[in-house]
Amino acid sequence: MSDRVGGMPIWIRSPKGGPDRFCGFCRSKLYQLATDGLIRSVSIREPGQVKGTRLFHLQSILAYIEKCEASAEKGIAL
Repeated sequence: MSDRVGGMPIWIRSPKGGPDRFCGFCRSKLYQLATDGLIRSVSIREPGQVKGTRLFHLQSILAYIEKCEASAEKGIAL
């Protein structure tokens, strides 16, 4: 599987500071959306390790944004 689709990555890391350049969400918003089950996320870590790397599925983030846009156009609150 390619690591990029049309020049955009499939998985992104949360930004260290400020908004992400692909989706515009900050670190805390990405974690909140993943916790709420609204976007896909995975933690990659070796067995026995406490810390890992959290990745967020970019297409699921963009789909969430489109869903919010469609709801706003219809006047429906999410």
